[in-house]
Amino acid sequence: MRFPVSSVLLVLLAVVAFQFSQSVSGDWQTPANLSVANAESSPQDFGLPVPFPEPALPADVDAFNPPAHALGVTMPAIAEISRTADRNEVISMTGIGLDQKSVFQIFSQPADAHQGNLTTVKPLTADKTAATVLLPTTLPPWSMYLIWPQRGSLQGPAVAINRTEAWWVGPEKAAPGTVISVYGRNLARSNGTTQSHIYLKPAGGAGWYLTPRSVNPFRVEFEIPDLPSATYEVWIHNGHGGRYGWSGPLSLDILAQSPWHGQDKRIIDVRHFGARGDGNADDTRAVEQALEAAATSAPATIYFPAGKYRIMATLHAPANVTWAGDGMEETEIRLGQVIDNSMIVSPVDNVGFRKLTLTGDRRSRDKPLVNLSFAKEIRLESVRLDAWGSPALDAQDVSGLFIEASELIENGSFYGASRQIFMSKNRFRMTGYGESVVALWGGRDFAMIGNELTNADESRDDGHGIGRFFVGQAHFGSMRNLYWEGNVSRNAAPHDCDKVDCNKGEQICFEIVGSRLKNDFVSATEDTVTFRLADWGQPVASGRDLVIVGGRGAGQQRHVVSVNGATAMLESAWRVIPDRTSRFALAATASRVAIYRNTFEGRESYSRHDSDSTGILLYGNVYDLVVDSNTISRMRHGMMTVALASSEGLSPYFLQYSNNHVSHSNSGLYVGTTFADSGVAGIWGGLGNIYRRNVFEDIAYIGVEYESWDHLGSDYNGTVFDANRFTGLRYGFVDGYKLMWTHNGRFKEAPHERPRRINTILHDNEFDRGSASFDGSEGFLSLHADNTWVNIGSQWTGFSTGNEGPLTLREVD
Repeated sequence: MRFPVSSVLLVLLAVVAFQFSQSVSGDWQTPANLSVANAESSPQDFGLPVPFPEPALPADVDAFNPPAHALGVTMPAIAEISRTADRNEVISMTGIGLDQKSVFQIFSQPADAHQGNLTTVKPLTADKTAATVLLPTTLPPWSMYLIWPQRGSLQGPAVAINRTEAWWVGPEKAAPGTVISVYGRNLARSNGTTQSHIYLKPAGGAGWYLTPRSVNPFRVEFEIPDLPSATYEVWIHNGHGGRYGWSGPLSLDILAQSPWHGQDKRIIDVRHFGARGDGNADDTRAVEQALEAAATSAPATIYFPAGKYRIMATLHAPANVTWAGDGMEETEIRLGQVIDNSMIVSPVDNVGFRKLTLTGDRRSRDKPLVNLSFAKEIRLESVRLDAWGSPALDAQDVSGLFIEASELIENGSFYGASRQIFMSKNRFRMTGYGESVVALWGGRDFAMIGNELTNADESRDDGHGIGRFFVGQAHFGSMRNLYWEGNVSRNAAPHDCDKVDCNKGEQICFEIVGSRLKNDFVSATEDTVTFRLADWGQPVASGRDLVIVGGRGAGQQRHVVSVNGATAMLESAWRVIPDRTSRFALAATASRVAIYRNTFEGRESYSRHDSDSTGILLYGNVYDLVVDSNTISRMRHGMMTVALASSEGLSPYFLQYSNNHVSHSNSGLYVGTTFADSGVAGIWGGLGNIYRRNVFEDIAYIGVEYESWDHLGSDYNGTVFDANRFTGLRYGFVDGYKLMWTHNGRFKEAPHERPRRINTILHDNEFDRGSASFDGSEGFLSLHADNTWVNIGSQWTGFSTGNEGPLTLREVD
């Protein structure tokens, strides 16, 4: 992708910077804060949902009365946009007609006001693909805002910022008294941790407000009330936006009883069948007979009193039966000989394990200790799975798996394309250079909350993992609806590069590379796309998405729900309908993910060997993901955003990293294109990605690695660095070539055919060398003169060179 470039003198930069500062203060607002009375608008005018029948709002919900606004497919129009931002913060968007002749109307309303204000702002940057806007300081603080583009008399549809967005509910079916969660984005008032409104209702009927048990911006927890079994709607409101601030409905099945109901009423004691539990006797046949009796009388519990039960063959779990002991320190079932198979096979439904230890004793070879494949509603509670040297679980195609307060000693487990998976308060102890605690290859609805990752025994060579909590890959199709909160890793990274592939160690790792360009577009409607060829590839369990990676409507991603010949039916409508200029990737993707308030710790050798230990790696086809308020330390790279070869359309779009703290790492933040062994001009590698209010301290090498490789395409547009703080680093912000392979500050320029970085916004960032070496230090360095920048208030302090930041402003036609 080639752009004509015009040089601008430093004097012009000063003038433009002054104009930007005036825009922030309101002087570019035309008219400024124009009061707007309600002109009989409704949420439906903006395409926003409300419950039916519509309930009265709680008294503490903000008033919000925007003027009527016509919907329609017009130009200019926003295709995709940053969904979370406060005043004096930058938002990024894609769309059509968003050039420098366009302005943006923003409606806002103070919480206690009877009418709102309409503010007009100019974009910071705008071209035929993307635009960025700095939200004025005159807006009310952290509220819901409506924004729409305007060009002369033409107005595009409005899009909401900071509106409540409920993505999924989990578990999606449960009995009264069960605590469940709504997961999403912007779920709490002011994105805090104290206030949110849950409304539960039957379809077509009035419902009830419920008091949340806990609240944060990405998860709200509540208890299911005592209601008749049926399918209900869950709605949620963060308190902003009045009638326009609802999100829903999500579907919740309230059951008459839990899947494990009645199992504790019928107890089958294995000792009644001759089990000794002395650690020496062969208890296999006695346990098998007890299992047969439990199956006959299910629902039931098979009970193992305190003791050590030695078994010599695979045990097959019956449906509707729980295995129970007297505690993981009191009851142990141990494999007594090599069987080259799983110790327990449980492909059936409504099975539980609690208060016991299952020990493989290395006798299942490389087979998982427990095989749960294709099961439904499985619960592990206060269980130790000692699978040293092998996986603990094979849980492919499981639906409804709950692992709580347990300990898994393992090389890692495989979850395939499973869904409704919940892991909470567990301890994962890794062995045998295990690949990851969780390997997910598709699926959806996955949550890890309050878990710990450690090495099993660091005094032993085989007592280490390689530091991965999670690896998501796309072999079985797209994945979405994933959540992490309160997880902790300790000393987690490859520890000996002579014994293990050190291109590993990413704590949360999305490697999403299942994609190819589809170049035979014929036509599109609001929710379909027709191509010339019906070449959809082999079916995959979790399906695929269509992503617009260039041309009209770039940045949009939609899940394909079905195909009819060469026509794809989409799960939701395009905001901007594609045309013959649009470029498509048929991709397995990861989307709708929140990674919140976790603590990830690598090894103290982070700056001395070339591992790929990283707090969070988002690599390839990753969309609409939030990384917020995490603490990351002792990593090779704190956080990474990676596009790959544009010939396949491997592109991360609309990611937001905010409020994270990275310290004592080699590099703080990596944003770039890697392993681009081929390229196609006109394919965007990154769109709309935001890095905001992150803190980086004591960085051994580079604060921000802004990297290019050596093929066309994979260009980035509208990347925003907003109010980040960097202290204690030798190199602040480096825009260079293959930076992940440099170690000594000898930076290079990429060849002429390379990805470009277009319209990068640097707003209110601080880079302070601190106590790092002064010799050769560099605050800001760009080796690519045709990359384009806007710097508003960012500062570089104490470096030997580069304290001026970008020295020229370049414009893109």
